[in-house]
This record gives sequence, C-alpha cells and structure tokens, in this order.
Amino acid sequence: MTDEECAYNLEDFSSAAPALTNPGATMAATIGLTAPDFQAQVLDGGFVCLADFRDKRHVVMMTGAVTSPMCAFEIPEFNRLQSEFDSKGVSFFLLYTRESHPAENYSAHQSFEQKLAYACDLQRLENVKFPILVDHLDGRIHRAYGVWPNALFVIHKDGRLIFRSNMANHRELRDFLNDLLDAESAREQGQVTHLQYSERVLPHQADQATHHRVYERAGVKAFKDYWAKRPQHRNRWP
Repeated sequence: MTDEECAYNLEDFSSAAPALTNPGATMAATIGLTAPDFQAQVLDGGFVCLADFRDKRHVVMMTGAVTSPMCAFEIPEFNRLQSEFDSKGVSFFLLYTRESHPAENYSAHQSFEQKLAYACDLQRLENVKFPILVDHLDGRIHRAYGVWPNALFVIHKDGRLIFRSNMANHRELRDFLNDLLDAESAREQGQVTHLQYSERVLPHQADQATHHRVYERAGVKAFKDYWAKRPQHRNRWP
C-alpha cells in the first residue's frame, strides 16, 4: 500500500469534528460549483463516470461502509427513494468508502479486493437495491467530496453540486428532490424562479439499535474504540 492509502484507511474509529466547528468547512466539495468528476467501479460490474450523467440525470451519492451504523439505518429509506425518483430523472449511488468502525471482523482495508468483499457484504446484509460504487483504496473520491462516514451529495445534471450534508437524512433529501423537480417543472412552463441558497446546523438523532447491531457485526473493538472517544457514553450508549 502507498503512504496515501495507509493514511486514508484508519485503523481506529476517528471521532467527528468538535461540535462548535462549522461542519461545512470540513467538506471539500463546494456548493454551487462543478462537482468533482470521478470514475468508480460498480460492485456488480463495470464503471460509472459522473460525466456520463451530464445534461441527462441528477445524481444522488451517499457514502457508507459495512461498519457504518448511520449508513445501515438510511439504506431502507434510500431504497424507497430510489424506487420513487428513478423514473423522474434521478440516479442513486452508494459510494463505499473506508470502514468508519474498523474492528476484528472488518478491519481497515489492506487491498482493493478486500474492500470489494466488504462492499459485497454490505449489499447482502443490508439489502442495498441501488448501485454501490467502490472508491479507490486511497479514498480519492471520498476525499474530494468530504470524508464523513455517511455524507450525502446531490449533483445537478448540469454538473453543479447543489446539496451536501455531512450526515444523510432521507426526509430532508425527499423534500429537496421534490423542490428541485418542482422548480424544473415551473421553468419548463415559463414561470419565473429565484435561486435560493441555504445552510443549517441541527442535531441529528441517532438510532441506538442500529448502532449496536453494526458494532456487533464489526467486532468488540468497535465498542471499545467508540467508548475511548466518548467515555461519557460507556455502558449507556450504544
């Protein structure tokens, strides 16, 4: 492995940025600008290039891994969103990144083949029904957008990044996509539209049962690493 690959694939759980910082400052891709282009291997075969969707379809990309509880929690709802919006010109992808809680059963990636195998497990264990893109071993796509374990991005068919969140939220995404498609329809009908920009920071409720299930899947080390970073939650949560 290269130095960059080793640096990206963390051996231990890394806690999020301090609550008082601006989470937006930790995300590399900028709203309103052209989204970073990429080519990624599809788990079920072939490759996907972001440029192939230009002027054709909007792209939703959620990041995740088999040891990410938040990803596991969102997958059932994203399966439903994919079914709802696919016919409306929106393509959904899960970008498989690094292990957010590496442990005995799912360690930090040592090879791309190992990463593919873990992605296959995620697809099978969580019944992922939309395509999984497997990022490079050095995490170059993840790093280009923002290295949160369950981040969410929407790329307009004109190539601009128009939505980003450090934590995926299916309710927020559904509202955003409906607003996006309603605005497109209004413009097609010759109505006047205004360009809105907004940011927000608010607590994101975590699901204890899913966290416990995914930590157990990862291994005992996942619990120990979490408690080391969050000692106030030991023997309490998850």
